[in-house]
Parts: sequence; C-alpha cells; structure tokens
Amino acid sequence: MNNETNKKMNTGEIIKVGVILFVITAVLAGLLAFVNAKTAPLIEQNAIAAEQEAMKTVMPDAAGFEETEVNPNELADLSAENDGEVSKAFVALDASGEAIGACVITVTTGYDVGIQTVTGVDKNLTVTGVDIISMNETPGLGANAKNPEFRAQYEGKSGEIKVVKTAAGDDSIQAIAGATKSSNGVTRGVNLALRVAESLLEGGNE
Repeated sequence: MNNETNKKMNTGEIIKVGVILFVITAVLAGLLAFVNAKTAPLIEQNAIAAEQEAMKTVMPDAAGFEETEVNPNELADLSAENDGEVSKAFVALDASGEAIGACVITVTTGYDVGIQTVTGVDKNLTVTGVDIISMNETPGLGANAKNPEFRAQYEGKSGEIKVVKTAAGDDSIQAIAGATKSSNGVTRGVNLALRVAESLLEGGNE
C-alpha cells in the first residue's frame, strides 16, 4: 500500500513540476516576444540610419538616395563571380532628382563572415568612397579595414580592383599587414558594388 501511495505521490509531483515549468516557459516566451516587438522597430531604425550615414559619407554630393532593385538573374551571376551578396542598392540623386551615381551595400567574407560594406560609385563608374558598416574581423588586424587610410585607397579607382602586398597601383590597393583575407573581403565587396553600379547606371558614361 505504501508503495502504491508513493507512486501516486511521485506521479503527482512530476505533473506539478511539469505544470510549473510550462507556466514559467510560457511567461518567459511572452516576455521575449513583448521585448522583441518593442525593440525590433528601434533596431531597424538604427540600421537604416547607419546605412544613410554611411552612404552620405561615400557620396557627399548626393542630396538623397533611392533604393532600387537589380535584375535577379544578373545579380545572382555578379554575386557568384565576386563571392559576395548585395544587401541593398541605391541610386544617388542630386537636388534636382537626377542620378549622379549609385551606392551599393554588400556583404562578403574576410577572415570572418559578415563584412558589410557600402561603396559609392559615380556615373563614370569610379569609386567615390568606401565605408564599413559592420564587420567581425580581428581587432588590430583585419578590423583596421575601418581605418580611413585603408578605405581611401579605393577612391578614384574603377574596373577590377586587385589586392597586393606591395605599394598600391592604379588598379590595386595595398593589403593590411597580416590581414590579407580581410583586405580581399572588402575588395570583393567593392568590386561587386562596381559591377552592380554599372548595371544600375546603364553602363556609366558609355
């Protein structure tokens, strides 16, 4: 009789604990959903603000930016060729609404994944500027891609940009010491942006 009673008590305790755990889980899930609902719009607003600030940095002459789409098939080919992804693409407009270039946000991989770069390209298909929105590269090495001195190397260049370990040339940039993978990651993003800009601007000045 005692064994039967103990079994019933054990079963009851298990059910009780299970109910308590279920309630706790449900409450926590509800709280997480509430917090996410409150913070998600703010996070999105901050991300958009960061993009706008970065685009203004790489193309300061633009009065505004109009988001646009690239032909999906062409975009897939360009992304595969440059081992990256296009996050967003914008046509840069002057005060009268005329296109003066393009800003393209790309995501590539360096030493780590997630180098998010915005590249400004004018109507002559020349890089006007490069900015890093976010990256996970090693501090003191690959993260130095954020330094103005490194990013300035891309300005005024066009076509296919290469990475070299010696002094940069007209079609190349000098890699960050000890961080060639990161340098290549950023460069792939810039090259991809140049190709996308060419598509958006219908061949530049041709």
